[in-house]
Amino acid sequence: MQNILKQPLLHFLFAGFLLFVFYTFTGSQEAPQADDSVISVSRQDLLTFMQYRANAFNEELFARQLDEMSEEQRQLLIEEYYREEALYREALSMGMDEGDYNIKLRMIEKLRFLLQDSVAAVAIPDDEELQAYYAANENVYTRPASYTFTHVFIDDPEHSEAGRARAETLLSQLQENEVDFMGASAYGDTFPYLQNYVRRSRDFIRNNFNDAFADWLDTLEPDNSVWAGPVETDFGFHLVMLTDLFPAQLPPLEDVRNRVTEDYQIEQQFLSRRAAEDNLVENYELVVEEI
Repeated sequence: MQNILKQPLLHFLFAGFLLFVFYTFTGSQEAPQADDSVISVSRQDLLTFMQYRANAFNEELFARQLDEMSEEQRQLLIEEYYREEALYREALSMGMDEGDYNIKLRMIEKLRFLLQDSVAAVAIPDDEELQAYYAANENVYTRPASYTFTHVFIDDPEHSEAGRARAETLLSQLQENEVDFMGASAYGDTFPYLQNYVRRSRDFIRNNFNDAFADWLDTLEPDNSVWAGPVETDFGFHLVMLTDLFPAQLPPLEDVRNRVTEDYQIEQQFLSRRAAEDNLVENYELVVEEI
């Protein structure tokens, strides 16, 4: 019996049994595989890292930035990538990616980025394609109407009878004194925004006054000797001299060719990426349960 207990093979088996019991009851996890504990970094890894960190996707631009970095700057970038990747792997090992909607969106964003990177570059459109695109998007390139006018303001947000009477009196004075564009500042109250509006767009005017005021301007004939009003806004009453009205205008294609070409290529890239997404999405079946 003593000879049997001295056998090395028995000692080995007994030690293995103890280790099995230890790991079973302590719940200890296996040591990470060698591949899981190694973080390798390539030039492409750094370029992708730089683009996501800047939230700007232009590989050529970031490639130049990477090449222009000093050795110290490049090493710092590598260390930042290494630290982020290590923490990311630890988070995955702890199951932190499960049920997190922000992580889900991030993964979708990354997939879309990869799909975009796989889409072939869009060729410069020929004249026929560009003209067709321009015609289909005229509303994007139409220059909005703009107005040049000055106004005399009567501060009366309640729109009282006294305020209107004051406005009517001021209107008579402006006409009788032949007050011109630059002379308006000597009359009325201080307006919260501007007094003189020079080639300001309709949207700009709507923001400073209101929609009704902008519509009312369209009923006037430009004249540098005529005062009109009073017209109401939320601020009070206004007396207006409209000197110029520039209608909305679609510029010739040649004047905006570069912009239209860029917009065309961006749209085509989006459509190509969308088609690549559709190819992936079509692999899944949609089942809508009772809602």
